Amino acid sequence: MKKEKKKILILGSAQFGYSTTTYKYCEYARHDFDITYVGWDYKLPKIELSLVKVKYVSRKGNLLKRNFKLLKAFYKEISLGYNLVLTTYVRGISLVKLLNPGAKVLMYVDTFGVMPNASKRYVYDLMLKFETSFFKNVAVINSGLGKLLNRNKYEILPLGGAVFNTNHKSFDSLKLLYVGTFDNRNMIDCVKGFHKFLEKIGYKNDSIKFEIIGDGPNNELEELKAYVESYKLSPYISILGYIPQKDLKPYFENANIGVSYVPILPYYEYQTPTKTFEYLISGLPVIATATFENKKIIRPWSGVIVKDTPNSFCEGIIKLQEKKKEFCSERIIKAYSNNTWENAVKNHFIPLVRKLAN
Repeated sequence: MKKEKKKILILGSAQFGYSTTTYKYCEYARHDFDITYVGWDYKLPKIELSLVKVKYVSRKGNLLKRNFKLLKAFYKEISLGYNLVLTTYVRGISLVKLLNPGAKVLMYVDTFGVMPNASKRYVYDLMLKFETSFFKNVAVINSGLGKLLNRNKYEILPLGGAVFNTNHKSFDSLKLLYVGTFDNRNMIDCVKGFHKFLEKIGYKNDSIKFEIIGDGPNNELEELKAYVESYKLSPYISILGYIPQKDLKPYFENANIGVSYVPILPYYEYQTPTKTFEYLISGLPVIATATFENKKIIRPWSGVIVKDTPNSFCEGIIKLQEKKKEFCSERIIKAYSNNTWENAVKNHFIPLVRKLAN
């Protein structure tokens, strides 16, 4: 007789498919569990995943009404009976837990406040710590975040990365690639650093390229394009804007260096940079800023660490030039293969959910 699957409920504020982490949990665990996801309907294109039930909550009404509506939907869904509920942080989630005392809930924390405004960060972090204290079971993406929560006991659910390339890389000429948000990332410093590098080599090597994929909410894309146009750098730097993940493969195949540029600020120190993993498991050495997590990941044979300034970024590219004969894409892929999303889910998420659901 076939064993009945455990019923798992995932709660989030993102529309289904637009949070990479929860989507990957569903994608790689759907054959092991009966999964339902509840989250906002942002009126974005609906993403479907076979075997996963998705319930959308309307965002009509003002902020207070919307949040109440979401928490009420969470409460009602939990009351239907699940073996385990996994919830990401949503303001007021502790009330839902208190109103469902019999439910087995795993609180998942993947970030503290990363907004530039210090007051907003302080309030967000304070509320996050307070609300998390109501949960017996808590999971974080790394031990750094666990310590910030001031908890003695927590589980670790590491992030993973998608594989976009399996081909052997040549490093005869450097082709840099950045993929990610521009929001509070100071990407203009990368462009200025690359510009400095071009000046140092006298623009002599036109096979050196830098492709930048992404967008931001504060006209960062326009700022980058304006800089490139102003200094006539378009033969070397391409600002491509947002490209969906499903269309990224050709860019990873064409590139041979990944750029993981996160400002070195206290609130980014323990943010696991997903793109760092995605470059590495796709065989790309990485030029990465010296955050705590990046320094843990990068080895001398898999990239270089730099400060978050144009001068340091320029020096990092020079180091890459000097070290390019030491890089081996096969070695890098093999060394970081455990960090794919598939392995992260199978080796960490599924065993933890099984343990708690039982």
